[in-house]
Amino acid sequence: MTWLAVFFTLTVAVSAPTPSSAVKVIFDTDMYTDYDDIGALAMLHAMTDAGEAELLAVTQCTRGNSGLAVVEMINRYYGRPDLPVGCLHGIGVQGTGAKGFGLLDKYAGWYQHVDNQTAPDAVEVFRRTLVAQPDDSVVICAVGYLSNLRLLLESQGDAESPLGGRELVAKKVKKTVIMACSYPNGSEHNSAGDWESSKIVFEQWPTPIVFVDYQYGRDLYAGRAVAESAGDWNPVKDAFKNRLTPREQVTATSYDRLAGHPSWDEAAVLAAVRPLSRYFNTEQGTFRMVGTNGNDEWVADSASPHARVTVKMPKEDVGRVIDELMTRLPKNGSQK
Repeated sequence: MTWLAVFFTLTVAVSAPTPSSAVKVIFDTDMYTDYDDIGALAMLHAMTDAGEAELLAVTQCTRGNSGLAVVEMINRYYGRPDLPVGCLHGIGVQGTGAKGFGLLDKYAGWYQHVDNQTAPDAVEVFRRTLVAQPDDSVVICAVGYLSNLRLLLESQGDAESPLGGRELVAKKVKKTVIMACSYPNGSEHNSAGDWESSKIVFEQWPTPIVFVDYQYGRDLYAGRAVAESAGDWNPVKDAFKNRLTPREQVTATSYDRLAGHPSWDEAAVLAAVRPLSRYFNTEQGTFRMVGTNGNDEWVADSASPHARVTVKMPKEDVGRVIDELMTRLPKNGSQK
C-alpha cells in the first residue's frame, strides 16, 4: 500500500465528517496565470465528495479570458457541471493572455464560457448564494485579486435581499480566507494587482480574515503526484503535467521542485475548510495597503480579529496532505 493510501485510510477513519459539519465555501479565483488555483479547486471538490466541505459557487476575479472555462471543466470532471459560476464585470484586471492553460481543445464541450464575460456577474452569484445560506455559515476563500469582494461590499440591496453588501457579508459569512500580501512588507501579485480593492477590503471587511501570504506558500510544494498520476481524462492532471517543470530540469534553485509547484492557493483551502490548528500556527494582526503602488505591510495586533498563518506542521507534510486531496478520484465524475 502506498503512503497516499495509508494517509487517506487513516484520515477517513479518524476524522470522517458528518453531512451537517460540511464547511460551506464560496471560492473566488483569478484562474488566470498560475495553476495553483486549479489545485485549490480540485481540493474543494475532493473535500465536497468526502462530506467535509460543500462547494456552493465559484467566481472569477479577472476579466476577458478563458479561466472560467477551466473552472467549468473541473466542475464537470468532479460531477458538478451545474455548480453556480460568475465572473468579475466592470473593474479590475483584464487578463486577455489566459488561454485556458492549454486545456480548451481537449475538453471542448466541457464548458460554456470560453469568454468569461458571457458569464453571470460574480456579485449577483455571491449575493444569491449568501442569501440562501444560514446566518454565520459561509466561508469565502479568495485566492486572487480582491475586486469581486470589494464590489460585493459595495453592492446595494436587491430582489434577493434588502441588505447592502457589507451587512449581507456580516450576516452570512463566518470566516474569510485571503491568499495575498507579502510579509512583513512588500508587493504581492494578488493584493497589488487591484490595490484599491485590496485597501477597501482590508479596511472594511466585517468578518475575521485569515491571510495566507506569499512567504507561507512560496516554499510549500505539491502537484508532482497529480501530474504523474494515471488516467487520460483529468484536467487537473493535465494542467500540472503541462506546466510543472520536468523532473530532469529541476535544480536546487528551480522555481518548481521535485515535489511540485508552490502551493499558495491550496494552503488557503486547507485554512478555509479544516481547523487552522491542524496545520498552522497564527499571528494576530492585519495587512494594510500602503501608498498607491500596491505595497502592503503587516501590522501585528493581539486584539485584531484577523490573523496570518505561520508554520506549524512541516511544509513537506502539508504538501503531502495537498497531494493526497488533489489525486483523489471523483466520486461521480465525468469521463470523455
